[in-house]
Amino acid sequence: MAYFGNNPQRGELQELYADLNDLNFEKKKEAVKKVIAYMTVGKDVSDLFQSVIKCLEFNDIEMKKLIYLYIVNYSRQKPDDAIMVIQNFRKDVRKSENPLVRALAIRTFGCLRVPKLNEYLIEPLKDCIQDDDPYVRKTAVLCVPKVYEVSPEICPPLLELLQKLLEKESNALVLANLIQSMREIEVVSGKQIIILNQKIIQKLLLAVDECIEWGQIFILDYLATYNPQDSKQAEIIIERTLPRLSHINPTVTFCAVKVILKYLDFLDNGDLVKNLCKKVAPSLISLLSWNQPEVQYTILRNISLILQKFPILFENDVKVFFCSFNEPYYIKYEKLDIMVRICDSKNFGQVLNELLIYLNEADPHFVRKTIKSIGKIAITYDKALDKAVSILVEFAKNIQQPTEPVQELLIQMQLIYKKNKQMYKHEESLKIIYSIIDYANEPESKSACAWIVGEFGEFIPKSVEKMKEYIDNFQMEDRLVQLQLLTSAVQLYLKYPSQCAILIQQLITSAKDSFNPDVRDRTYIYWRLLSTDPEIVKNLVCFNSGTFSNFSKDLRLWETQDLVLALENMGNISNLFHKLPHQLYKNIKIKVNNQQEVKIYKGDEKLESQVKEQQDENQQNIQKEQQQQQDIDLLNFDDPPVNNNNNNNNNNNNKSNKTDVFELI
Repeated sequence: MAYFGNNPQRGELQELYADLNDLNFEKKKEAVKKVIAYMTVGKDVSDLFQSVIKCLEFNDIEMKKLIYLYIVNYSRQKPDDAIMVIQNFRKDVRKSENPLVRALAIRTFGCLRVPKLNEYLIEPLKDCIQDDDPYVRKTAVLCVPKVYEVSPEICPPLLELLQKLLEKESNALVLANLIQSMREIEVVSGKQIIILNQKIIQKLLLAVDECIEWGQIFILDYLATYNPQDSKQAEIIIERTLPRLSHINPTVTFCAVKVILKYLDFLDNGDLVKNLCKKVAPSLISLLSWNQPEVQYTILRNISLILQKFPILFENDVKVFFCSFNEPYYIKYEKLDIMVRICDSKNFGQVLNELLIYLNEADPHFVRKTIKSIGKIAITYDKALDKAVSILVEFAKNIQQPTEPVQELLIQMQLIYKKNKQMYKHEESLKIIYSIIDYANEPESKSACAWIVGEFGEFIPKSVEKMKEYIDNFQMEDRLVQLQLLTSAVQLYLKYPSQCAILIQQLITSAKDSFNPDVRDRTYIYWRLLSTDPEIVKNLVCFNSGTFSNFSKDLRLWETQDLVLALENMGNISNLFHKLPHQLYKNIKIKVNNQQEVKIYKGDEKLESQVKEQQDENQQNIQKEQQQQQDIDLLNFDDPPVNNNNNNNNNNNNKSNKTDVFELI
C-alpha cells in the first residue's frame, strides 16, 4: 500500500534504478542524465546514490562529470555512502592518463566539504600538487583552501608543499592561482603563510605579463600587501607595474594604482614620487569616463580614500569632479566630497563658483550638501571666507520657507561666525541671517540660532524678546537646543543684566528640575557661577572677538594605520562602505602591517607641524585654566564661598547694576 499511496513518483525512481543497473552503457548514461535533471529541479533522488556511483567504473568523461556533480550534491546527506567513492577518486587521480579526469576528480573531492572524508583527500591532493600537468596543479592548488576551511588541523603538510611549489613553479596560471589560494588561507587563519624572496618576486612580476586578466588581478592584489625590503626593490616593482595603468580592464588598472600608491612610501627620491603621482592621476581619471554609473561610484569611493593620504594627487584636476546635470545624485554626492578634499588656497575660487551653480538644483538634499561643502571650504581657508559668506548670504536673501537647505545654512553660518566673529559685518550677513531665524525647525539649526542670538545680542534688535520666545518653549525643545539656550541666555544676562534678570530666573526654574542630567547639571553650574563671581562666567561663556584658529585643515576620517589597511584593500566591497574588511565580515582576521613609517603627502609640508604646535598650546592653556579653577568647587551647593577682597569689591560694585540670582531664586 505504501508503494501506491505515499509516493506517486516511486515508479519513476524504480525505472531509473533499473536503467542504472542495466548492462547497456547508453541506457546507463541516459539514466544518469535524467537523475541530474530531477536533481536540478529539486526532486529528491538520493535513494539512487549506490546505483549512481557504480557508474564511475566507465571512463566516459561526460558521465564522470554528471556523477561527480551528483556526489557533491548528496555527499552531506549520505556521508557514510560517500566514503565508498573514495577508492574511485583515488583511482582517477593516480591512474588516469587524462589530465582532465585527474583535475575533475580532485576538484570534486575538494567540494565534498565532509570532515570525515578530508583525511582521505590529503595523499591524492599531494600527488596532484606535484603533478606534471599545470592544469592539474592549478586545480589542486585551488582545492587546498576548501580543505583548510573544513579541517585546518590536517593541512600543515599541504601548506609546506604550496610554499615549495611557489619557489619552483614557472607557469603563470598556476602561480596566480597559488598566490590567491595562499592569500585565502591567510585571511581565514590570520597568519602569514606566503614567504617571499627576491627570486619569487621576480617570477611574480614576469607572470603578470603572461597571465590572463584574473591572474594579473590576483598577483597585483597580493603585491599591494607586500612591504619591499628597500627603495630599489620598490622602484623595480613599480616599473614593472606601470604598463598596467593603461590596461583595458578597469580592475587591472585599479590594482596597478593600488600597488604604485603603496610603494610610494618606500621611495627615497622625491622627484620620482611627483612623477609617479602625475602618471597615476590620469589613469584614475580615465576610469571615470566609463558610462556605467556603478563603476564610476566605485572609483569615486576609492578616490575619496586615496585623497586622505594623497591630497596632492588631483590638485590640478579639480574640473574632472564637477557634476553633470544628468548624473545620478549618489555620484554627485561623492564628487562634492572629493571637491572639498582637493580644494586648496589656489583653486578655491573655481570650486566656489561651481558650488554656486549647484545651489539652484531641484533636489533639497543635494543643495544642503552643497551648502555644507561651502561652509567647510570657508572654515578651512581664510582666503575663501569672504567669497563663501557672500554666496551664502545671497542664497539667504531668496529664502521664503523652512526647507532642508535653510537648516544647513544656519548651521554653517554659526561655524563661520565661530571661525571669525567679525564676519557678521560682511554684507550685513547678521541682519539677513536673523531675518530667517524663525525658519529653523531642526535641533541643530535651532541650536545654531540660539547661539547667534546669545553671541550677537548687542547687535540684534529685540534679542531679549527673541530669547524669551525660546525660553517659553524650553521644555518642548531637544536636549541640544536646551543646552545651547542655557549658555546663550547667560550670555544675554551678562550683557543686559537688568532686562534679563526675570528671564534668567524663568530659565533656571524650568531647567533645574529637568529629567535630562546634562541640562540639569549645566543649570546648577551656571547658577552657582552667577552667584559666586559673574566675571568667571563672562570668561567662560562670552566668545572672544577676532579669529578662531583651532579649525584643523586635516580632513582625514581614518587613523593612519587603518588608512593604510583600507588602501591595501582598494577595490574590495568593504571600501564601498568605507569600512575595514574585518569590520564588515566577522570571520576575517587582519594581518598586522609591519610598515614603520607612513607618509601623508600634503601640499604644504608645514601644515602638520603647525597643527601639532596648536594642539600643544591648547593643552597647556587647558592645564592652566584647570589649575586656576581648582579653588572653586562648583558642585558644592552650601553657602557661597567668600574668598578674596577682590571678590567683595566686585560684588559691592555690581550691587547697583546686577541682581543676585542666588537670592532671586
